[in-house]
Amino acid sequence: MNLADAIAASPWAGAIPRPGVAAVASPMWQAVEWSNAIIGDGADAIFLKCLEPDMAGAIDPVAAYDGALAAAGQGVGPEVLFASADRQAIGFRYLAAPWRHAWLGDLQNPDVLAGVIAAKKAFRQAPPLTRVWDVFAAFRFWLARAAETGTALPADMPALAQVVDQIAQAITAAGFDLAPGHNDGQASNIMLGSDGAVMLVDCDCAGMSDPYYDLAAILGEACLFEADWRAGIVLHDGACAEPVLLRCRAYSVVDDLLWGLRGLVLSQTSPRRGLEFLKYGEWRLLRARSALRDAKIPQRLNQI
Repeated sequence: MNLADAIAASPWAGAIPRPGVAAVASPMWQAVEWSNAIIGDGADAIFLKCLEPDMAGAIDPVAAYDGALAAAGQGVGPEVLFASADRQAIGFRYLAAPWRHAWLGDLQNPDVLAGVIAAKKAFRQAPPLTRVWDVFAAFRFWLARAAETGTALPADMPALAQVVDQIAQAITAAGFDLAPGHNDGQASNIMLGSDGAVMLVDCDCAGMSDPYYDLAAILGEACLFEADWRAGIVLHDGACAEPVLLRCRAYSVVDDLLWGLRGLVLSQTSPRRGLEFLKYGEWRLLRARSALRDAKIPQRLNQI
């Protein structure tokens, strides 16, 4: 299904769309998985998106739809107005100005970050979701896709994959609870409105997860130094316990490696050559390596 087909099959068939959000892979990941358009004007405007063909198998549109419903139900996502039977086309109430997507600099504002964390906490109060989002399984999925597609991987990937296994074992041994999670750290998937309002969009990773993974995904994007991590955890928990800090840092490394692999594989397989998948993937891998070195995560896993 392409965007024209999605419009034709929707309640807005025959409407003339206008451009939505342009796809960009670097320096920020935005509108990559779904093509989109805006239909109508004013309070009745619709944001319609359609799954890109090269994302087949990489995105579960049913789970993304369920996550969008959960966010809307908790008041932290736009109203869902339409979905095709296969959920590969979804229509939302359009968030017009003053709503805008966040930038990295926004997330480094403590007041904004507090609002984002509050929205994520509200999402977790939704009824249980059908899918369990497992970042370790997602990493293995993209590692397998790399092998299947002949994607060139950096020489240290076997060692990095071993670290992922070690982190998974440590967190599994320590135990965790599951709650509905947005599980996305992309600044572009956070909408900021007036008076500190926050909404979460693009629920492609939504599912039942460890709440500290959901937190780590956003802190990994927002935090430059350990002091920033500690401050972010204080916003979430009221205090920063060392095992929580280490768990979040470890989750963030795995998230970076997952998205790094995703970028590398898509640079090999996607026909959309204008998107800088390789550049984005290499950046996420670099950030993972830096965190492993600076935070000495492998040496401290017994502290989780």
